[in-house]
Amino acid sequence: MEKDVREIKYRVGGIEKGVDLLLRANRKQIVEDLMGFFGRSTVRVKVFLAVDGERSVGEIVQLLAMKQPNVSATLTELEAEGLILIKAAGSSKVFMKTQKVEILKLDRELKKKFGDLASAPPTSEPAGEGNTDQEPGRDQVSD
Repeated sequence: MEKDVREIKYRVGGIEKGVDLLLRANRKQIVEDLMGFFGRSTVRVKVFLAVDGERSVGEIVQLLAMKQPNVSATLTELEAEGLILIKAAGSSKVFMKTQKVEILKLDRELKKKFGDLASAPPTSEPAGEGNTDQEPGRDQVSD
């Protein structure tokens, strides 16, 4: 049994290294595709940059002075895109960025395009207007 577990870990490690190499080799195209996902949405960028593996959803809401449903919906989109994952769940979820994000240096690319929005002073979100820069066809969440 122990030998089987070691073999599985060895193979998984090999797969991860292969994926890392593919990400690095195709970095430019992948980053372009991901920048398309972010589009002009400052809300997506702000929420993504606020995810640090330590902050809970509530803390991100407070940091960005946004509405909880808008932050939660954006976190769900980011998770579906494979950019973040749940680090801890309990009374409050904590998200962290995936290894793919680190390899692609996506934070740096977003900061280059949008500036460091997560550390900017919070701006109030107009009532009933969650993600105003949203792509057409995406549903908007509001209180």
